[in-house]
Amino acid sequence: MNNATDKLPPITLATNDYNRLMSIAAINRQQRSPRREFLMSELRRASLCHPANLPEDVVSTNAKVTYRLNGTGRPMAQVLVHPEDLNWPGAELSVLTPLGIALLGLRVGDRMPFQTGRDGPVHEVVVEDVQFRLLPDEADAATNATDPSDHGAGNSQDDLERRLDEALMETFPASDPVSVIICGRS
Repeated sequence: MNNATDKLPPITLATNDYNRLMSIAAINRQQRSPRREFLMSELRRASLCHPANLPEDVVSTNAKVTYRLNGTGRPMAQVLVHPEDLNWPGAELSVLTPLGIALLGLRVGDRMPFQTGRDGPVHEVVVEDVQFRLLPDEADAATNATDPSDHGAGNSQDDLERRLDEALMETFPASDPVSVIICGRS
């Protein structure tokens, strides 16, 4: 671990956010953009927690986060969402933007540096508040339901999970450690 990584605040991700972002990273593994590299570095250093046990002061997707950029200006508040879930531009922030990646997993009071491009200036975001979180229980129920149109065409839930596991193993060999923590609400 290098000195720059040692100075970063610890991050905690809900397993559903981690899995969804890992899937995106696996699908785009040929892409070598600064944004993907930043996402990968954050996923590698994250501690994981079940969504229902994620502390209330931790930024996750579907949470309204109030933050301040570069220690100046007035605070901004947005709901952090996956890009395909964007419905209200301005009120929501994509988790795949540099700012979204920087915010994800931080706790209230944490500061995180980030860049919007490889040669761009370094910005700092400070989390001031996390107000609410919508739990994805309805989405999970829909995901786990059997698909009546599935006739063994390789798209059963087991087949999809196996293919995702294989893609993730190609992207992250067993030598890449993942820390898992048990966390309770604070």
